[in-house]
Amino acid sequence: MKVIIDFRKYDGVIGGVEQGAIQLTRHICNQGDEVALVCKRRREEMVQKIFGKLDGLSLVPLDVDSHVMSIANARIDSRTLPELAVTQQADLIHFFYNWSFPFRKTVPTVLTVHDVIPFTFREAMGFWRNHFLYRPALRMACRLNDAIATVSEYSRQDIAKKVGAPPAKIRVVPNGLREPAELDEELMGGLSGRFKLKDGYILNVGGIHERKNIVRLIESFAGLVRAHEYKGVLVITGSVSGAPYQEKMKKLCDQAVAASGVGDRIVFTGFITEDELDNLLRQADLLVYPSLYEGFGIPILEAMKVGTPVVTSNVTAMPEVAGDAALLVDPLDPRAMTDAMHRVLSDPALRQTLTTKGYAHAAPYTWDHVCAGYMDLYRELIARAPRSH
Repeated sequence: MKVIIDFRKYDGVIGGVEQGAIQLTRHICNQGDEVALVCKRRREEMVQKIFGKLDGLSLVPLDVDSHVMSIANARIDSRTLPELAVTQQADLIHFFYNWSFPFRKTVPTVLTVHDVIPFTFREAMGFWRNHFLYRPALRMACRLNDAIATVSEYSRQDIAKKVGAPPAKIRVVPNGLREPAELDEELMGGLSGRFKLKDGYILNVGGIHERKNIVRLIESFAGLVRAHEYKGVLVITGSVSGAPYQEKMKKLCDQAVAASGVGDRIVFTGFITEDELDNLLRQADLLVYPSLYEGFGIPILEAMKVGTPVVTSNVTAMPEVAGDAALLVDPLDPRAMTDAMHRVLSDPALRQTLTTKGYAHAAPYTWDHVCAGYMDLYRELIARAPRSH
């Protein structure tokens, strides 16, 4: 088998989407198959360093500045990559990031759509761009591709409902978890001093977005301090990009902090590295993840993997991802959040139960399992679609 994997999104930062493409590429090559990896020409050297010497991998650098929805990128989807499939004698093309427009195809195509959050929360996207570009374009992308992969059963149903794709066309392939860094006492000591963690802390991971529900989280934390005399701090990770939407959300968070009466106990960390995040996850009293919408929710499993109890929302994909290994709460009810956090902090037996269940629940979310799911999907598509070259 030879697969073309679209890695155009990579621009120097390895997020969840990039990690998935990297892990899948390695898996395919390590089992004796081949990958032609499409990337930005200006990132070719960095991509080469990511993979090193990997038998079966060939890089295909293109002169592309961005992976945004554009006529130029649609032309790559419909002309450049189908022609590449012919010259490379590839069996399939996998577009890894939410949209692609293969109007012309020479081999089957798979599109990974992680979620359709902008159908519910516009976030940084303006009204006109959301309604007259993103939504119709995503509907078209889902029609044009032969199969859609997504990360949870909730996302499968949400995509089917909001995009109009047949449910049978959508395959669930859950996310995988990277191996967390071991506890680094020196690094943790620096973080403790920097963020004033000596009396313990509750951790929130995910950034400053409307759907992350930070304002209600701040209110619930203030209730925990007042009603239950919690001594630690609330640590909220994630950087603010400087975009107008992000600045607006940060102002709302700052207003909530000022109104909380416990502003000296709330820390916004800004950007942190993966090693710093892993250390914070390992030492937190608990992870609280009260998002209003997630297509998956990787931090839930990342916390479970290192033994940290989790309080999360009872909506969208979070109950599916958390299973019975977390406390689920109504994210619109700050008092319920406060009560759930207090239960975890005050009940050692409950903490131990959540920790034990969390270890077991997170264990199956491996990249080997993810890759096996994609390989099964590839084989099905290749088997039923006659080659046109």
